[in-house]
Amino acid sequence: MPPKSVSFPGFTPLSDRIYVRNGNDARNLAPPDHPTTIVIFAWGDGMPKHVSKYADGFHSLYPFSRILVAMSKTLQASNQPLNDRIQAMMPIIDTVFPTPTGDGGDGAEERVLLHAMSNTGGIFVAAAMVAYQERHGKDKQMPHELLVCDSTPGGLVFSAQVGRWSHAMAVGTAKMFPWPFIVTQTLWWVFLWGNYLLERLRGAEPSGVWANRVMNEAGVVSRKTSRLYLYSKEDEIIWYEDLEENVAGVKTLGYRAVDTELFEGSPHVGHMRMHFKQYWNRISDCWKAALAMNRD
Repeated sequence: MPPKSVSFPGFTPLSDRIYVRNGNDARNLAPPDHPTTIVIFAWGDGMPKHVSKYADGFHSLYPFSRILVAMSKTLQASNQPLNDRIQAMMPIIDTVFPTPTGDGGDGAEERVLLHAMSNTGGIFVAAAMVAYQERHGKDKQMPHELLVCDSTPGGLVFSAQVGRWSHAMAVGTAKMFPWPFIVTQTLWWVFLWGNYLLERLRGAEPSGVWANRVMNEAGVVSRKTSRLYLYSKEDEIIWYEDLEENVAGVKTLGYRAVDTELFEGSPHVGHMRMHFKQYWNRISDCWKAALAMNRD
């Protein structure tokens, strides 16, 4: 039996993982300085009632933009076979890019904003980029003006990160079990180590390492795009030093813009809740800048 989609009020399921909500009036095109489409790649085990707050925030900024959401479990990010990860994102490609440049509603090209949240979101935005190439050819790159990375990426050394990842997985599943939280985290820690060792024996590339590599390959991501990294020093899962080190490397690759925004005191994927205006103003400003650079 195929998996069922979850209840996501206001959204129409395209699959058990992908959901879409059109703008205020499908007959009206998004203004030329707004995205035609926004794709949110949610954090692992995110609940619709929480993820919808980000969709609502984008809707307030860009009321005529179509919004897609990719919902995934942390276990799918860490353990799902590579091809399955890619195929799970294919409904996004078939909806937004039925042709290589998409269709903004009047035959014009799509103006796309990608929003990846936590490492799960980062893994699946990379999967979507590869899905695009599988659909339209390895010589093409998934069009987008801006990629926003919220609380991602983290470090890539497994032994240094497994404690944080097991904590994240326990947060999403602790309510399913009767025992204390630490027991759930320990079980996930053992599972992740076992999965990691099995991948090493198979010669498979860990999903986080794969995603970080893919998202920075010139053949996959155009250097004519912009990025914004949102983070805090208090994030309990993504160490800010790891993120800043990653960003420093990305800045050498030749993207049109690589910006960061540091939030004070906010937890993992909690920056919007604690710093609402700062969060949305920064995204809006970077979108305007990205669009202006692409029109030069």
